[in-house]
Amino acid sequence: MTRRGALLLAAMLPLGACAAPATDAAPHGPAPGPARTATEPVNGTLDLSPLRQSGMDYDPVPSPEALAARRPIVAAGSVDGWQQGPALDSYPGGPLDYRVLMRVRITTPLKGVRSAASIRDGVVFIEFDQGAVIRDDALPPELWRLEKSVADFERAIPTGTRVLVFPLERPAYEQTVHAPGDPLPPGAKIMSIPPQGLVLEDPGLVRLGSERTLVGGREPLRGGSTAAWLEPRTMDEMIERLRRAGFSE
Repeated sequence: MTRRGALLLAAMLPLGACAAPATDAAPHGPAPGPARTATEPVNGTLDLSPLRQSGMDYDPVPSPEALAARRPIVAAGSVDGWQQGPALDSYPGGPLDYRVLMRVRITTPLKGVRSAASIRDGVVFIEFDQGAVIRDDALPPELWRLEKSVADFERAIPTGTRVLVFPLERPAYEQTVHAPGDPLPPGAKIMSIPPQGLVLEDPGLVRLGSERTLVGGREPLRGGSTAAWLEPRTMDEMIERLRRAGFSE
């Protein structure tokens, strides 16, 4: 894509989180049902493209309860807004590697929320790659403009959208932090999620009265021969499924 001679540069590094290894705790919960052919709905109003900027190579976890068994924190809530995350140095003479943070206000703690000292005032800060920058040879690389702003992420997935998250406190960055981004509350930590670690309820599908209202954030909902991620039709059904599997606080 060119924009007044500008060349988009892909963000330099992927998020640090990835799917849990096969040696993690064995899943528990309801037995698999019959095979299904349902697919994720595509006629909602959320714009998932900012979160799906590149494909990820990972081993899909077959069900929500299997992922919940592997993660230290599981919670449902709603998007409380977006804010600028850290800007990291990439390579000498290269552009910065920007992160954006989704604030999630927890309304339904399912696992590990109450014991997590890094969750303050019921809000978790989920990190995402902010994407490409636009090359401008008239400026030094660290001043090249981002293709997508924080406001673009807010328009794509607005405040109030219901979400389910499977976060993990992010380890320290390997790269040098060029700028810290917007401040977090004292003691709060940035969280990362695996590829299947964000489920959203599309408000457009809810308004239409659609039978299925759930979509994946970083990756489409799928996984396992029974398509277990697609069996819950709404966020309430997803939460109830996890509760039946023993995840409740």
